[in-house]
Amino acid sequence: MDDGSVRLESLLKILKAISRVRDLNTLLALLASETSACLGAERSTVFIYDRARNELWSIIAEGMDRQIRIDATSGLAGHVLGTGSTLITGDVSRDGRFDPSVDRSTGFTTRNALTVPIRNTRGEVTGVFQAVNKSGGGFSMEDADFLEAVAAEAGVTIENVSLYEHRRSMLESLIKALAESIEARDPLTAGHSENVMKYAGGISRHLGLSATLTREIEYAALLHDYGKIGVPDAVLRKPDPLDENEIGVMRSHVERTGRILSSIDFEEDLESVPQFAVEHHERLDGSGYPAGVSGDAISIGGRIIAVADVFEALTAKRHYRDPMDPREALGTIRAAAGTAFDAEVVDALQSYLEAERVI
Repeated sequence: MDDGSVRLESLLKILKAISRVRDLNTLLALLASETSACLGAERSTVFIYDRARNELWSIIAEGMDRQIRIDATSGLAGHVLGTGSTLITGDVSRDGRFDPSVDRSTGFTTRNALTVPIRNTRGEVTGVFQAVNKSGGGFSMEDADFLEAVAAEAGVTIENVSLYEHRRSMLESLIKALAESIEARDPLTAGHSENVMKYAGGISRHLGLSATLTREIEYAALLHDYGKIGVPDAVLRKPDPLDENEIGVMRSHVERTGRILSSIDFEEDLESVPQFAVEHHERLDGSGYPAGVSGDAISIGGRIIAVADVFEALTAKRHYRDPMDPREALGTIRAAAGTAFDAEVVDALQSYLEAERVI
């Protein structure tokens, strides 16, 4: 296979990875390793520009177990950041722009280098992609063309992932604010939703669920009681057991939760959040509410949050009773495993509690 075919194959592999990998570090590590392999370089580094500190820092640095931070105006990388032009350096020891301080601090020896700018979709230079120590001679213009193509993909990807992570961070902040707005109405139950989320996440991980599904379940757990925003304080904060009418009012929060959450345009991997939240009072034998569904018709998220919710409620102080010991609470839940609760979910709760030394 000739060099052109190898580089085309590498670019196709990179493009496929970009389409399916959302974790930025994983993706850039693949870009760096593919670049090094394709160009015959000893290692590659992806630098991101930190405008606030006027520094370049290594988001990926092959062969390094620590982050590299350098002044954005120094070295070959700083030169390329400032000029926005590709730089091929055949012998760095003869180039006054080369800064040997990084080599001195790491014990590495740079002989030759290929450094190209990384740009965002607006054409702004946001970082630098550098390959060093090409075996068998210096880097060529063909090498530069290849790395510029990789850097172009890296730039767009970094921008897209950054926007995605910013959007995700905003969503998480909003979800937490929504949960806190409910719990602020009753100081005694403050922290309930956070604890249910913690237990639900622990159960999910002990069941071996994917990180994506676990996150979806955790969000649903955090919002499972949001419909209580429509429950009057006289019912929500009543210091005594509720009467039959008040129980009906309290139960109405589940359907209200569903209506509110269904009005939110969740991204694709969070689209089951409303369903998971609504089903946390359903029971395997069909005795739950609001729909009275049973068995496998209840989503895995609903089954997990149901167990997490009951355990948290039993072990927390309420207006009308004191908290139950965790072992006793687990025993109460286990007594209903297979009828009200999913036995595998209960087992996973026990494994989580034991691992966390709760019991």
